[in-house]
Amino acid sequence: MTDIKDKKRVVATRPSDHAAQTGAPRRLTRQHFALYRGYLDGVSEAQLHASYGEAGSDVRKTRRLIAALRDTLSVLARRAQDVEAAHLLRLRPGSIPSPADGAASSDAPTLEAFRERIDPDGVYGESELLALYEEEFRHGASAASDRRSARNARLRRRQANALARMEASLVQDPKPDHPIDGWFEPVVTARLSAAGLTTIADLIALIERRRHRWYTSVPRLGPKGAQRIVDWLTLHAEPLRHTLSPFALVPRRQWRPDTLPVSSTDAVPVQIAPFEALRVPAAFDGSRGTNRATKSVAANFGTDLRALTAWLDARSASDHTRRAYRREAERLLLWALVEKEKPLSSLSSDDCASYLAEFLPNPQPAERWIARGRIERCLPGWKPFAGPLSDRSREAARAILNAMCEWLVESGYLATNPFAGHERVATPPTFDAQDRTLDAEQWRTVLLSVTRPHYTFAEHRDRLALLLAYATGLRRAELAAATTDALSVGRLSGVDAPVWRLSVASASGRRAVRTVLLPPVVVELLHDNLALRGLPGALECPEGTPILAQARGTSAITPDGIGRLFKNVFANAAAAAEAQTPGAGRRLARASTHWLRHTHSVHALAHGADLSELGKGLGHADDSTTALYLEREDSSRLLGVERFLRSTLAAEVDWDCA
Repeated sequence: MTDIKDKKRVVATRPSDHAAQTGAPRRLTRQHFALYRGYLDGVSEAQLHASYGEAGSDVRKTRRLIAALRDTLSVLARRAQDVEAAHLLRLRPGSIPSPADGAASSDAPTLEAFRERIDPDGVYGESELLALYEEEFRHGASAASDRRSARNARLRRRQANALARMEASLVQDPKPDHPIDGWFEPVVTARLSAAGLTTIADLIALIERRRHRWYTSVPRLGPKGAQRIVDWLTLHAEPLRHTLSPFALVPRRQWRPDTLPVSSTDAVPVQIAPFEALRVPAAFDGSRGTNRATKSVAANFGTDLRALTAWLDARSASDHTRRAYRREAERLLLWALVEKEKPLSSLSSDDCASYLAEFLPNPQPAERWIARGRIERCLPGWKPFAGPLSDRSREAARAILNAMCEWLVESGYLATNPFAGHERVATPPTFDAQDRTLDAEQWRTVLLSVTRPHYTFAEHRDRLALLLAYATGLRRAELAAATTDALSVGRLSGVDAPVWRLSVASASGRRAVRTVLLPPVVVELLHDNLALRGLPGALECPEGTPILAQARGTSAITPDGIGRLFKNVFANAAAAAEAQTPGAGRRLARASTHWLRHTHSVHALAHGADLSELGKGLGHADDSTTALYLEREDSSRLLGVERFLRSTLAAEVDWDCA
């Protein structure tokens, strides 16, 4: 019997209700034949309905479909003058007993199995075969039962062959330009059509573009319905001539760099591709670059790509910095290979001047260099640019590339720095922390916007996130990565109560772990939040428990999710401020996660925090970076703000203002 559990559960084409009622499916597909094959093999209607039936419908609908298929196949077989198929396909399950049903002894094989063992070439006639069988198995089944068993086996093979003939001649395969109508259930077709999808190609394009949560663009189509559609497209990948990328079906955080596929249609000798997928011919790999140091002390680099990777490993302290550095190095390398047809280590000062002044303001040809929308690095269509670069962006590129080439010179890879001596493209703006810092009244407004008499889990989580970010100055990636494993309790000189610490590792893992102190109010909120999630105290939680969890499920919020969380908080605070005083919410509406980091720093320094200790908590490599928060300090703006730094060092917190 066919194992129906091995068959794909798909939203295969089924006839419309009208077609089913009239017994004439509009289009016969492989799923129709799989359904009918299971029916002939005796699979129960309940199992068939579970595997092939429309979700939420009654088993009677599948029963009517089977009856319609029986009539349709019989009529079509007669039209094709295949009388045998017309007769065999109308036989109901059980009318051809299984060969095992007629066996009298479990020890003796069936006559058919005996034939396959001793006479695979068909040398013996049936009487001779029976004689041999009786001689070997005298006490087995009778010759009559064996003849019945052999006949039934032959009938089953003929029935299977008849169905296979009909499938080969009648089945229709979907094509990308086929309308959705007719290939999916009417209710699914209506939902896809409501989303503006008319053909199968439109559906595939939506999935590739929106990736694993594509179904959110289709009204009333949930994850289960979406999975059945994806299964159907996967099953028909060959006739559709399109295989869905596995990276379009899983979240970005589950991708592995060693399996990222990249395809390109660029006609240039070196195809446009990101670092991890770039294939550079030996003639362009930089091993014989004209600007290579004559006595290289960095012989282990060997090629431009290896040298740039070494620079990234040595100079990028965080994932954010690494991405920015990689982006500029990647663009320059691809431009050198594709446009100048030379390795990066052969670029001259004039080449670099042209790159900064002519190419970056307008990367051409646009179809080669500029992506149409946001496309992941592993997917077809990836390009290194989103559009022309502004003067500020070009200046950032110049500064990064100048530092990169200087490092390559110091490492003995390049003879000279081709970016040295080039004037600034634009004067960088002066860092002004005050411009992105909340004053006392604004902070009070934001805090009140997340205060409720009673909290839902999401509201409570948002309040915890706000106070945690304000009290520690953590970056959004660090907030997203924080788990209860990193918490510890200890003592601090001059403080009677236990002091809670949170260990924070840099995103890249190349910087030493630092610790930040948590004020009691944050610890209390955390314990309350864990209780809402049905978890024990912070130190007893299972390994990997996130401090900030998603409202649905137990997974940690992503860094992008943290950003959206705070944008929503600031938007609500801005609306509240605007309602009281027109114009008061404009500045709050511009706020983002990083504003809380600036607010933490400026408020802490205003209340006497030590510059060096604050810098350590923020993860700054140099005190000069932290000192930027001291510029244009306006103490009057901070009146009324609770001294949260004291709360972290001495646990003397008065949070009445909350």
